[in-house]
Amino acid sequence: MSVRDIEIALEPFGQVNRSLYIEENGSGLGLPLAKQLVELHGGRLKISSEPGGGTEVEVQFDENRWREDSGKNTTG
Repeated sequence: MSVRDIEIALEPFGQVNRSLYIEENGSGLGLPLAKQLVELHGGRLKISSEPGGGTEVEVQFDENRWREDSGKNTTG
């Protein structure tokens, strides 16, 4: 995706022309919802892409967002 395609994909119902790659169409809500959820939790969605070369989506949170006991079972 180009920089402009990423901007479009991050808009609610934004659709990037993918007719060369896939036959099914989505609703255009996946990336906008993911971005909003990540930001509500104090994180950041980072998208890197090269047209024809693939796209990488990274979710970043500050290290102070992790709890010390995050790997422990707290249900009893």
